[in-house]
Amino acid sequence: MTEIRALVDDAIGVLCTRFEHGGYNPTPIVDLGVLVARADGKVDVAEKKALRDVFEALLDERLSGEVVEHLIAASLEVIEMAGVEPRARLVAEILKDCDAVEQGIVLALGIAFASEGLSKSERAVIDLIADAAGLSPERVDALAAQVKSKLPEDGSPVSARDSLHLPASKRTTTP
Repeated sequence: MTEIRALVDDAIGVLCTRFEHGGYNPTPIVDLGVLVARADGKVDVAEKKALRDVFEALLDERLSGEVVEHLIAASLEVIEMAGVEPRARLVAEILKDCDAVEQGIVLALGIAFASEGLSKSERAVIDLIADAAGLSPERVDALAAQVKSKLPEDGSPVSARDSLHLPASKRTTTP
């Protein structure tokens, strides 16, 4: 398992556990990933692959491409109807309520680095969520550096060498 996969895997495990304890379904985590993936106006193939890995871990099962496309489309529809900022604030509030803000930001950064690296538009969405959740810009910088340090040594995006391929059994991970 690559270091980036292990880091994101741990974050998802904590998110799943804390969301379950908080009585939340995984929809805000889906929206978190889609908010970041669509920040530049499109969800590319590498981001879809990373989102698929996240969705499979959240839902504890293997998903077809059609199901992944449906989850992305449904999330995009909600984001369009609610607006990016209101949806980002809602996701941030739920992350705060679950005491999982840093894990959510690590997941968001993992999605961002899955494609062509952390773009300005992706960072802006992550900053919006972090700010709404009360996470300082300095802490976001530190988390971004941590995630970036876990990328493959050649600096290639996660998906260029290896998808996140997260195991689907994260619901039993303890915080």
